[in-house]
Amino acid sequence: MFSSVFLFGGTGDVGRRVVDLLLAHSDYRITLVSRRGGSETDRIRHLSIDLAAGNVEEMINGSVAVVNLTEATPPALAATIVRSGGTFLDTSATPEYVTALENEIKAARGPGLGILCVGTAPGLSTLMAAEVASIQETSSIEVGIELGLGRHYGWAATEWFFEAIGTRFILAGSEGKFTEMPGKSSRRFGFGEDNRLRFAFGIGFPVQGISPLGQSLPVRSFLAVEPAIVTRIVMGLLRIGLGPVLARKAMPLTRTMLKLPALGETRTRISAEGLGKDGIPVGDVRLVAGDQAEVTAAMIVATLRAVETDGCHAIGATTISDHLTLDAALEELRSLLPSMQIVTWKSYKGVARRAQQSSKFGNRNGTTTSK
Repeated sequence: MFSSVFLFGGTGDVGRRVVDLLLAHSDYRITLVSRRGGSETDRIRHLSIDLAAGNVEEMINGSVAVVNLTEATPPALAATIVRSGGTFLDTSATPEYVTALENEIKAARGPGLGILCVGTAPGLSTLMAAEVASIQETSSIEVGIELGLGRHYGWAATEWFFEAIGTRFILAGSEGKFTEMPGKSSRRFGFGEDNRLRFAFGIGFPVQGISPLGQSLPVRSFLAVEPAIVTRIVMGLLRIGLGPVLARKAMPLTRTMLKLPALGETRTRISAEGLGKDGIPVGDVRLVAGDQAEVTAAMIVATLRAVETDGCHAIGATTISDHLTLDAALEELRSLLPSMQIVTWKSYKGVARRAQQSSKFGNRNGTTTSK
């Protein structure tokens, strides 16, 4: 299906891992697009281009897949790729940017395909939340994400963290939509099997692809950092109103952070919990895996493989939930990352299920049909 794969921002931490997986598990020719060049091989070429200028569309035809690893990509460029018949995968975690991409891709009305929320969070966390959203008794969803600081995750991910903890995000509740600052709300999550509760603070994450068809369940996202003392320090800074200051200083703080020693473990833990109308949990899914960058890279490759294997007929704006189920994603992760231990736990107090998003088919402008 794809003649080649373009990686926008592909010279970073995740991009290098995607390249390694594509070289090992596909025959694609790979084009890395970034502001700096690099060495080339028979399967890898580099294009030194400023994506913010949006001047790469003439090099991309309808038979390619584009993986977006940077929020410097203008949403209008994503729409151009979809309009020309290309496939555009996005890994971004900033809600406003993902919504802008979704709106532009819907308006493009082209024969191509846009896939949002591809990665670890969103992505794997999206599929976990969609799993508990399918329980009929679920009225709201809370997702906890814990990131280990056992190694530095690269400039883009670190800068995103500082910007995100100081940026208001939109929440939908029973009385409509409202905005909230990170850290205003918090809760404890049981990550993993031991049920040891860890604090996590409220933060904005994309929610596309979570709610069942025709519904919009309230979703709250929370972030924790390992070691736990770092989470408490960040929560303290946010509660005294320093979030916006941290966001404005994201660049120098990132530079400093990357020079400091790594702390804690290199692991990713996610917990997605469905709550009933009374606020009592009706089911949850938990996951423990390794390096977040490795998991994100593998989720990207798994999504590409799913689109090709299924002969996807979807066009327009879709999400990872339209192409992979949680179980299929986990099977792919274990195949692509055989040396990584990936453990999941599922607990459901009810068995009634809503109609889920289709894992194979979609319609124009982001609507999907159930199987």
